[in-house]
Amino acid sequence: MSLTFVKGITALQLLERMGVDAATVAVRDQEAFHDEFGSLLFDMDAYVVSAGRWGDWAWVWEHSSWRCVEGTQLLCDVSAGTVAVVLHFSGGPAEFRYAEDGRLLSAFSWEATTELTDLVGGTPSRFDSELRKHGADPVAGDYGPLGPRELYLRLAEGLGIGLALDDLVTEPVLSAQLTPP
Repeated sequence: MSLTFVKGITALQLLERMGVDAATVAVRDQEAFHDEFGSLLFDMDAYVVSAGRWGDWAWVWEHSSWRCVEGTQLLCDVSAGTVAVVLHFSGGPAEFRYAEDGRLLSAFSWEATTELTDLVGGTPSRFDSELRKHGADPVAGDYGPLGPRELYLRLAEGLGIGLALDDLVTEPVLSAQLTPP
């Protein structure tokens, strides 16, 4: 699962920043979403996404691509004038990326290292107090009792990021396809 969150913009604005194919944008219920995109959900070149809003944060779930994880440029682009966070969880890797005003400022990847290391700044100093609050030791590189996935979720929650499960699996949401890079 690859989720991108951007503060202070709408879901449609986030899709536009990510390069949405405007002809595919619509609010679809889950049945219509699966009727239209179901055969593409496991095709990593289909770029199927759904989008919504949680509080001050717009979110996009990349169902069949990892564009905000494959490189840092798209995350930097969507963070222009605001803040953006990527949470990525799959069978193995777990990632947390934080960008502000067009610059990647912090990135943690459990796949890249089994130690808690900020891949951008060398140490996770930007989030030290939040990490310690959850039992991690940034100086020793220890994730603590939560492990990487849960720790990354807690970092996101500390920023005010959330997501209603119903938006992912039952409620109608904005959905579309991104244009290929």
